Amino acid sequence: MFEYILNNRIKYAALAAQHLTLSVTALFLCFLIGVAVGTLCFKNRFFDSVATSVASSLRVVPSIATMLILMPVMGTGFLPALFALVILGLSPVIINTARALNSAGPGIIEAARACAMSDRRVFWRIRLPLAAPLIITGLRISGLSISAGATLAAYIGAGGLGELILSGLSQYRMDILLAGAVSTMAISLSIEALFQLLYVISTRYKNRGGQ
Repeated sequence: MFEYILNNRIKYAALAAQHLTLSVTALFLCFLIGVAVGTLCFKNRFFDSVATSVASSLRVVPSIATMLILMPVMGTGFLPALFALVILGLSPVIINTARALNSAGPGIIEAARACAMSDRRVFWRIRLPLAAPLIITGLRISGLSISAGATLAAYIGAGGLGELILSGLSQYRMDILLAGAVSTMAISLSIEALFQLLYVISTRYKNRGGQ
């Protein structure tokens, strides 16, 4: 595996960069869309029931199926793969954000309003910091799903480490297969470590704010 990577450094670096670009872009869009939709769910109960039901349904849609369905409309390459990965990663962010924003105890909210805090200040100073750990957990789940799903982007010409996995399988080359699989695993472990760190930081902030 390492010999293959060393002998094909340029190709490996390009595929790894494609994988990371696709994953990071999809996760960033999931963050923007998911937190916005989750906030709307918090503010509107009817929208909450509809949006969370749709988000739950998205979990059962295979990424490769979404990519193949989008091919006649969007063609092949980066965009259909990105769209499919955003669909894959949105569900935990929307659901966790909606639930997290409702997690602040009524006593805390009443105390904040007793201090003449407006609803906007209560949201930004109380609800959002208290919700941060659960939102980060949703992003962690989303990031892990996206990173794993990005390997399927190779099927529609979007590149990434999935190309190494496909090449290894088609050529019966274990070194190529491991180069793609182990690298994907390393990215997933890095995502796990990053969001665990963010979770610990947000929990400390939450505990300090609640004292």
